[in-house]
Amino acid sequence: MKTEEREKMITRRDFLKGTAAAAAAAALGGCAGAASSASSAASSSPETKTSGTHTYADLLKWDAQYDVIVLGMGAAGLVSAKTAADQGVNVLLAEKMSEEKAGGNSKVCGQLFAYSNGDKDAAKKYYTALAAGRDIDEDVIDVFSESVSGLAESISEEFDLARDEFFDWTGIEVGGALMSAMSPEYPEMEGSDKMALLSTHANVSDSYLYNAIKAKVLAQENVDIWYSSPGVKLLQDPSDKTVIGVVIERNGEQMNVRANNGVVIATGGFECNKEMVQQYLGVINYAPRGGQYNTGDGIRMAQEAGADLWHMSCYEGLFGLGSVTWPVDEGVPCTQPATLSRNALNTGASMLVGTDGERFVNESEIVRHGHLYENGIWENPTFPEKVWLIYDETQMNLVKEAGLIDEDHLATIQSFDTIDAMAEGIGCDKERLNKTIEAFNMFAENGTDYKCGREAQYMRPYDGQKYYAMYVVQGLLNTQGGPRRSAKAEILDTDGNPIPHLYSAGECGGITVCMYQGGSNIAECITFGRIAGKNAAEEKEALSVWSGEVIESNPAQPGEIRDGAEEKTYETGENQYIGKGQGINGDVVVRVTVEDGKISNVEVLEQNETENLGGVAAAELPSKFIGMSSADEIDGVDGITGSTITSNALKEAVKEALSQAQ
Repeated sequence: MKTEEREKMITRRDFLKGTAAAAAAAALGGCAGAASSASSAASSSPETKTSGTHTYADLLKWDAQYDVIVLGMGAAGLVSAKTAADQGVNVLLAEKMSEEKAGGNSKVCGQLFAYSNGDKDAAKKYYTALAAGRDIDEDVIDVFSESVSGLAESISEEFDLARDEFFDWTGIEVGGALMSAMSPEYPEMEGSDKMALLSTHANVSDSYLYNAIKAKVLAQENVDIWYSSPGVKLLQDPSDKTVIGVVIERNGEQMNVRANNGVVIATGGFECNKEMVQQYLGVINYAPRGGQYNTGDGIRMAQEAGADLWHMSCYEGLFGLGSVTWPVDEGVPCTQPATLSRNALNTGASMLVGTDGERFVNESEIVRHGHLYENGIWENPTFPEKVWLIYDETQMNLVKEAGLIDEDHLATIQSFDTIDAMAEGIGCDKERLNKTIEAFNMFAENGTDYKCGREAQYMRPYDGQKYYAMYVVQGLLNTQGGPRRSAKAEILDTDGNPIPHLYSAGECGGITVCMYQGGSNIAECITFGRIAGKNAAEEKEALSVWSGEVIESNPAQPGEIRDGAEEKTYETGENQYIGKGQGINGDVVVRVTVEDGKISNVEVLEQNETENLGGVAAAELPSKFIGMSSADEIDGVDGITGSTITSNALKEAVKEALSQAQ
């Protein structure tokens, strides 16, 4: 903030103290309803934007004041906050979740980003083709394509990451997974020859890029972070809908926080809001894969402020087995069966049937973010209310031998001696289910699947010995829809006009309108995070002048309220060392005892991983490091299935501790 601006703010603060009106203060109070209360308290209508005594903001009681407020601490929010802070203004980054759970999908995604190898035109052709004839904002695609063309270089420079360590996944297979199937994901589209999927080092799904971005923000002295502080409501000038602040819930109380220049909504999508998923996506029984806290909060706030919505029916699903998964408890990320691969789960005598006993997808398709091929394009299939995965005896044995379903979910599988008994047991029409299996057997024998287009080499007739049925649900990665966004990252109203001082970035109103290229959401978080942060930070014109009673305010100033600044300490004894690794939900901290150069004990001091996934790794893996004396040995330990991030975090923590002893 400029010196003269600080002087103005101090003068106003002193002025507000001396001119408080008790009656008006009682009427406005400074709670979530302050905006509507103030509207009735101001007896005169607003004047034109000329010099005057008061603005509408003077009629509200403020609890804190910043130049820019950013809601949400995923990659989009972090980049917005960093970019705004780089302009020299003060920033509040308000995050709904605790420090351990902050990060949304950005922290738990693959850490991959789309890159067009310096060719903007190729990127624009490619993303236009992915729209499949749907209307798209050409200016938005243009600015996004420009960014994607040089994203590797700009990420390297902005976040101090070595460009020569970046990894191109084109043509790469990992453990049977066809990573090359996403790099590019639509090789048949124009412009695809320049498109690639990159990570900032030769690994994925390890929070690496997210943590690099976060570290840059934590180093900014002019950024305050508030955890467990969700945005509740946008505060607006009633005359022209200019956003002047946010009601934020913190420590059980609601605070009016002033935003002098702008507000950025970067709160993600709505995949964890079942009501919204059913309304906008038509999906009933499902399980989300990524961060478990995207409940559409920013979308709701933007709507209340007058925003138009776009792309609300667009979403991304899982990468295998027709985009279905095993049911999980609420708040637990679902697993991805047969990720970018074909194995015993989705080949042979296996099929997915709906409530009516009919097949509806090509089960062995290499799924493109949940999209399957139909009618010339790739779209999310229409799922029945309930879905069942059906195997025969031979296939079930292959699945068990390969360890592709964990013991808990294996226990949910029902077995039947006949198709009729299975139909009755799972609630399907007997005649239809019999005909479905009969047709499948015929397709497998004749070499052509006339129902769903499955390739003959991945089909085998049912052996007729026994039938196994497992209830499955649709899997979701993320939604794309939300408030309509301009190329300047402005949130637009239903007439297509910017809502003054309001911006968005990331999956809260993403630009995907039909098919999706992997890595584009991270690219979008960074691209529009930069644009939103820069534009939100710009000094704005004076607000409309109002007449009315000024409310006394003594708002907290930047730096007075901030979270996460305290460094945690841990006790150590003789030959004991502390190590840290980044887990899904924050640091995994271990205390390692080293005797005669070898690890004799590993204690997990802190971890906030999901109980039935990462928590299992935290409980079972430490004992496997006993007796080891090198980083190579630690790296060679097999992680816990389904807990890759936590397993890697433990390894990194133990290696860090061991290095201190050597």
